[in-house]
Amino acid sequence: MTYSSRRSNSVSVIHRRWSLTRINPSSYKVSYFISLVGSSLLVVLSCIWAFKTSTTVLAIHLALALSAATASVFVDRWALRSLVGKLPKYFHVSAFALILWSLTAVFGSVSHTIFSKTSTPSIYFVEGMMLAIGLRIGLFRSVFGANIIQSIRVSFIQPFILMVAFMPASFYTSPVPIVIGFAYGSVFIFLALAWSRLADKAGCPNLTSTFKVLQAFIAAWTESNPENMEAIMESRARNEVVTTNIVKFTTGNRKVFILLPDVHPGPFHPIGGSNLPFLLYSAYLRCALILHSVSGHSRNIPSQLGVNHYIRSLARTKPLERATTATVPLQIKIENCIATGMIFGQTGIVILSMAPLGMEDVPESIRSKLERYSSEIGLKHLLVVDSHNAMGGEIKDSDYQNMLCAGETCVRNLLKAPRYEFKVGFANLDEIACDRTSLTNELGQSGLATIAIEINNDKYVIGWADSNNMENCLRDYIISKLSRAGIKALDICTSDTHSTSGKRTNQGYYAFGNTSDHDMIAELFLQLSMNSLNKATYAKFELLGSSCTLKVMGDRQFDDYASALNKSMNLTKAFLAITSMYFVIMLVLS
Repeated sequence: MTYSSRRSNSVSVIHRRWSLTRINPSSYKVSYFISLVGSSLLVVLSCIWAFKTSTTVLAIHLALALSAATASVFVDRWALRSLVGKLPKYFHVSAFALILWSLTAVFGSVSHTIFSKTSTPSIYFVEGMMLAIGLRIGLFRSVFGANIIQSIRVSFIQPFILMVAFMPASFYTSPVPIVIGFAYGSVFIFLALAWSRLADKAGCPNLTSTFKVLQAFIAAWTESNPENMEAIMESRARNEVVTTNIVKFTTGNRKVFILLPDVHPGPFHPIGGSNLPFLLYSAYLRCALILHSVSGHSRNIPSQLGVNHYIRSLARTKPLERATTATVPLQIKIENCIATGMIFGQTGIVILSMAPLGMEDVPESIRSKLERYSSEIGLKHLLVVDSHNAMGGEIKDSDYQNMLCAGETCVRNLLKAPRYEFKVGFANLDEIACDRTSLTNELGQSGLATIAIEINNDKYVIGWADSNNMENCLRDYIISKLSRAGIKALDICTSDTHSTSGKRTNQGYYAFGNTSDHDMIAELFLQLSMNSLNKATYAKFELLGSSCTLKVMGDRQFDDYASALNKSMNLTKAFLAITSMYFVIMLVLS
């Protein structure tokens, strides 16, 4: 079994399902427009094709239908106000239901013509109404959290109001098509009730209700209300001892920090530690780089209470080492893998990257092997940083070995290198007058920053972006621009913040450089690098350590969510197939 196949793919499964959230219209205005188009199509087909009414009757029913399509949304909202108060969600439900209803009428008219049927065409409008009711039941149960009685009762409101509004009086004089339409359409309601029951229990026994997790997620994502989602995640979290390494550079009266928290900045905005990098950046007076440790999603902090507890724990640190000299930085590249490091006293810092190829998070086993190796060859402390600066899949076995070899070679060679006094300087985006508008979607609140290190007459910088990963070519583009200015960039790292998540993209976020101009970004880093180098003064190094017991999500939680998602999706696909087959049969037979 390969290394990659041994890794849990639960997070990847959940991430892959994110694309389903983009099925929803981008705004309630789009949904409202779709509802009006669907209503209009029903009126036109009813009056012109099915009942062949006059233009005056058509105009009257069109006005009634459009009014009913609008008013009924507010009736839905009033009926379910205790569950969901946000009006856009009701417009979305209306749009989906009316799409299905109008399509049923359209396909029904086609079937009626192709097969030269003598049955009354109005039957298709009743069947479409029942299909719309079935969809509404499923959505009100799964997304809104209505119980079975509530969902059935409310699901009939809009379709009945619309039916009365757009059907001419002659429709009601012939009850037989109505009865037949209800008989055929009742199957859709049965399927919706069966699906909602089975899908809700798809996560059992580990998740008692799949829908409750879905509803909590939607409330957090669309309403910025993390309360229910955090409560679910917190109840399933596990206690773990979490350590944090803090590098402190003292330069005169100023202090510059590098933080390496042994937690992951997730799970997603606005849940738990999704904005952890900015909170730490602020706690250290906006004079710090919050780097991504080699830690996976299992170390997400599930609640903001946990985040606050973690930040308070950092006030209790103990000194692990002090030094006034360091080695010149060294970079080792083996195939696609890059290890960049320095040693201060007896503390090594190694930054790992696979840019521009990219990868997922660096495996924790690489960190543990590098720490063990460095200890065996005589290094007291080793801080391993995941640069998180290019996007890709899980690391391959060959790259895994190359990265491990590059890290070990870097540490081994650094340990033999001479030591020099060094200067340190810091600069952040607050110092630069620039338009951040184009960066808003890609950057967290911390923005950009650089730490400059001047040693043995050479100038180096570490660039940092408070972003969730980086477009693959951007790191090299920035480094090339700095190199032309005589500045050696050790690496450009990201914080992997999840505060920018929730975007309607495949990844659920914009990586740094996705939407903003690369020249502008490189220029900003050049200005920051020059500012930090200009402020560089002789510094003292200190390594501080902190630890606390903290609730983190753990692997089991992601496994349960992924399993429930897979089962629910497979079940949904099966029901969609059954519904589609029945839909075709119904159109042919009725």
